[in-house]
This record gives sequence, structure tokens and C-alpha cells, in this order.
Amino acid sequence: MKIKQLLLNPFVDFSERVLFVVGIIGFLFSSYLVYLSGEQFNGFMHFFRPQVPVSFITVLKVHLYMVLAPLILLYAVGRMLNHRTRIIDVLNVILIAPFPLYLVLLLGKLLNQDEFTKQIDEALKNGDHTLSTIDKGQMILFAVFGILALFLLFYQFYLLVKGMNVAVNNKKIWISILFVALYFILDLGIQFYF
Repeated sequence: MKIKQLLLNPFVDFSERVLFVVGIIGFLFSSYLVYLSGEQFNGFMHFFRPQVPVSFITVLKVHLYMVLAPLILLYAVGRMLNHRTRIIDVLNVILIAPFPLYLVLLLGKLLNQDEFTKQIDEALKNGDHTLSTIDKGQMILFAVFGILALFLLFYQFYLLVKGMNVAVNNKKIWISILFVALYFILDLGIQFYF
């Protein structure tokens, strides 16, 4: 199997069992990474830093909600579109599609994004609106990181569309747009609860 095929549509090239196992491993690893970072899920595509440290179990519980909410919605819509839609296929999409987001989180931590953000905040508070006190190399590095993060966010939606198209046997563009819109709207709505 070629890497290109793996990146373009893993939902076609791997069995549901392999996708499920990889998805569960990714779910647990990303939950642990979020826990180590001191952050918490605040929707499917972003995190926040709570004022009070949270336990690993709390992170797991909230992450589970972030899987169950789109699973229920997208499975219900998938069943309306095609009565043969299986819950395991939709679950695998919900587990695999956020992998690019987990990569962004990991890279942000490896690059010490929090420290860089703190430096920018301090420079702005001290009146340095041109950010002349910030290392230019570091600014370039984080600019590249920002572009990569944006690309990975789009890739997350790409995986969502490809996976849901396989799950419901869809070939219509408007249904693909519907999946993205529902996922995005649910993400916005769920932020008010977490």
C-alpha cells in the first residue's frame, strides 16, 4: 500500500477493525497528551486551559463526549441518507478524522507554543507593537507552524468528508457539504457546554 493512498482515503484501504483499533489508540494518546498539556477539550477542533487542573479521567470523559456527540448526529443523518449506514463506519470516521488536530497539538507542545504566546503577550503589554523584542527566527518558525496547522485543520475536514462518503456510500457534493456543516455547527454549539 502506498503512503499516498493511506493519506488520501484510509477508510477504503483499511478494515473497520484496524481503523477502530488505531482510532482508540489515537483517542487514548491524544487524551493523555491533552492531560499532560494542562488543557481540556472545548469542542472537536480546539482546546482551552481551565483555571483548575483537571484529572486524566475528566479529560477522557470530555473527550468521550466529543466523540459521542458527532457520532450520534452523523450516524442519524447517515441512516436517513442510506439505511445501510453502519455505526462502526461512522465511529471510525469520528475517531480517525481528528488525527491531524492531534498532530497540531503535539507539534505545538514540542515547539513550546505556550511560551511563545506568553512572550508576545508581554511584548504587547510593554508597548512593543512591532514585536521587535521577539526573536525573528522564532516568529518565522511559528508562522510556518500556523500555516501547517491551518492545512491540517482542512485535512481533518477532508478526512471527515472522505470517511462519511464511504460510510453512507455518498457521491453527491451537497451531502459532503452537509456533513462538514453539521460537524462545524455541532462544534460551535458544544462549546457552550464545555
